[in-house]
Amino acid sequence: MTTFAEEIKSIVNTDIADAAVAERFLKRLEQGKFTRDEDSASHYCAYFLPYDPKTKRLFIIHHKKSGLRLSPGGYIDKDETLMQTLNRKIWEELEIKDRIKNEIKPFLLTITLVDNPKHKCREHLDVWYRFETDGSDFNVDPREFHASKWVTIDEARKLVTDKPNIEMLDR
Repeated sequence: MTTFAEEIKSIVNTDIADAAVAERFLKRLEQGKFTRDEDSASHYCAYFLPYDPKTKRLFIIHHKKSGLRLSPGGYIDKDETLMQTLNRKIWEELEIKDRIKNEIKPFLLTITLVDNPKHKCREHLDVWYRFETDGSDFNVDPREFHASKWVTIDEARKLVTDKPNIEMLDR
């Protein structure tokens, strides 16, 4: 079985990350303790972008905890693979069970620096995925989000303010 560190090493490349981000992803692996439970200050996360190719719209949420409009996703739990994380987050946030059947490749790696004195978290190392869907089976968790909606990329650019999500839109 592939370890989490091996999984991350296998996806890090300059096609999906600039050189500094790729270097930080690999350097962070040397420290171990990859999840929020193991290191609350710096940990890996997985985000997924629901995209409807027919309407050319993407699904954006307004996250209660961060106050930001962004793509769904979040923390990787200890001993999870990236695909397990995606399926868990899709279940928790949209109530869709086992949505990702086969391994999919990420399209972007980013680093989110967190500047919130109320939280111990300081750095997310973000792995970004997208999947095609029309969203007809979504059941959005109202405890986690103020709102959610399908938007064009141009509309998303007016709503999204954090750097990693802007980078995601640029891809």
